[in-house]
Amino acid sequence: MSVSIGDLLREKVEKRLAALNEQLQAAEAEAKAKKARAEADAVDAELEQEMYARVNELKEKLAEGQVYLQDLADAGEDKAEQLKASINKFFD
Repeated sequence: MSVSIGDLLREKVEKRLAALNEQLQAAEAEAKAKKARAEADAVDAELEQEMYARVNELKEKLAEGQVYLQDLADAGEDKAEQLKASINKFFD
């Protein structure tokens, strides 16, 4: 039984198409992985910005608290009572 040229060509084309399909699937998987990494990097950058903003807010609050502490250290009892409301508001 002999194999025809048409059958051989069809088999060759099918094998090439199968190989190309595998390459396509690998390229798609790589592209999806790169996209996922890029999205994760973007989320990381956003979280980092939020963390820096929070750190700066805390630094400002700490500085404000230091001012209250210094005012208390410098104040007499009358002034301390006045500062009490401000300090309570500060910590709320």
